[in-house]
Amino acid sequence: MPRIALAVCLTVALAAVPAASSSTRESGIAKGVPSALHAFLLRSDEPVKADHTYSEMPAFTWNLVPKASSYELQLADNKSFNDVSILYQDATLRAPVASIQAQLPWMSGDPYALWVHVRAIIGGAPTKWSKPFGFNMGWENVPEQEPAPTGLIRWTPVSGATAYQVWYTNINRSFMTFTNVADEREYWTLHPSLAGTITWRVRAVRRTVSPALPSGISITPYGPWSDVFTTSTAGSIVSGPLKRGVTSSDTQSSVHALMPGFAWTGTDGTGPGSIGQQLWRVYVFSDKRCVNEVMVGSLTGAPAWAPRATQALTFPTSVKDLQNVEANGTILKYGSEGPTFGADLNPVTASENAAPIAGPAPAGASTTTPSSSSSTTTPAATGSSATIVSAGAVELPDSGWPTGRYWWTVIPVYPLELYTPPALPGDPANAIEYHDAELPQDACKAGRVWSFALRSAPVTTSAAAMPYASGLSNGHRLVAAARRVPSFVELPLITWKPAIGAQSYEVELSRHAYPWVAVKQQTSVVPSALLQLSTSDRGRWYYRVRGVNANLPANAQKMTWSNPVSLRISGNLFAILR
Repeated sequence: MPRIALAVCLTVALAAVPAASSSTRESGIAKGVPSALHAFLLRSDEPVKADHTYSEMPAFTWNLVPKASSYELQLADNKSFNDVSILYQDATLRAPVASIQAQLPWMSGDPYALWVHVRAIIGGAPTKWSKPFGFNMGWENVPEQEPAPTGLIRWTPVSGATAYQVWYTNINRSFMTFTNVADEREYWTLHPSLAGTITWRVRAVRRTVSPALPSGISITPYGPWSDVFTTSTAGSIVSGPLKRGVTSSDTQSSVHALMPGFAWTGTDGTGPGSIGQQLWRVYVFSDKRCVNEVMVGSLTGAPAWAPRATQALTFPTSVKDLQNVEANGTILKYGSEGPTFGADLNPVTASENAAPIAGPAPAGASTTTPSSSSSTTTPAATGSSATIVSAGAVELPDSGWPTGRYWWTVIPVYPLELYTPPALPGDPANAIEYHDAELPQDACKAGRVWSFALRSAPVTTSAAAMPYASGLSNGHRLVAAARRVPSFVELPLITWKPAIGAQSYEVELSRHAYPWVAVKQQTSVVPSALLQLSTSDRGRWYYRVRGVNANLPANAQKMTWSNPVSLRISGNLFAILR
């Protein structure tokens, strides 16, 4: 639900970590113990969060230990730090800061579920471990309902989320989406009267691949369910010209960071078929003449559509089945749309059903087709064995705002009854197909075309002209940046605010802001990174950060770069110590 990891599996981080060592294997215990170990999000001098709860892995810092050549840090899910509880270890830290490259599940303890401690290495011998710092992992916010056009529901994006699970509680259906908006297709399609009152909940999802931590604790990718929200509609569509095309997601303007939903009014354009309720299909193009198609909406009876990570609705393929669905108010299953065609008789495949890829598990998404009963059965809390079958084109890359645009239109669709001799027209057994009433390019030529833009939010790396950077100063102290171009001895730790839709990040370093020539590159699965700049890399450097959204097409997963940020490497601390 990027413009939202995939979060990288914890086991990836663990695979690169050496086995935990014990001080009993060292030749002796050195004097001096790291002190003031604590977590921070953006600046090392910021106050520690009162509840010690973080939605993303924080960075860590502690006081410099004189004459220390390196530090060793351990992260565990038990304050005892026994072997089975160790989740992450790094024995190669050369500065009193750490960026732990692992995303953890949501864990709360009494008072804390997770613990970090650190020790220094002096003359080849370790000191005693520091006093541990405890913290919890959890969602900082739960989705809240936002205004939306008729036919759509919308909620506030959640920091750290890579997808969302939506649960329509009064019909007990759930599905996944990568954005913060969803359509109401289940209610409107073939029986719009069900759309009078819609009750729903939503929860954020952060994808994890490993089923459990090394200690055996299971990993769930879900945040808490929202409150129950109610959306009321007239349950009917006013006839008239198709018009007022609008888009909505993280904003209700025409420029979005997340893939929008599409809404319209009117019904005109219905084809010659007389059976079935009104149906539509959205088409998205890269050109205003609507020739270069980039996304095909699924068939819907709602006056709106938003792409999902699950399959489209399965439509009746005979007159008899269609009549039964209409009479009984049956909620259509997910799957193939059946035989669907454009106005030129070429087959049409919805993007939600094209090129299936594996996505995050839907956690018990309902596969039943209840009628309008008010069942409140909760979808399963876990579902690691389930798989979402989704398309690779339910998200689109940045459009090149402010000049670039996507263009879209909506086409009426009608069921076409196939006469099979000796059957007569109207025979309940006759098969049906679904046909577009007109070509998208004709609708666009007639003026029924609207535009929107996608622009991923750039990563925020600074505030008040000072970068979010911390490191050792020439005065033997760990400091946060206090000027536009801060100076550090080596290995500065940079942080940034999480970008909407980002599942991981890329960091680049250059000697010049322009022309930009990437000298060093690194990746991060959390919103912090230790820049690999040693004492030999003296002088001025520039860095920039961008998010990566793995839900986008393979060649367009990179988001907008942050503005270049400058810092200096003095590289003289070790000369002072020695």
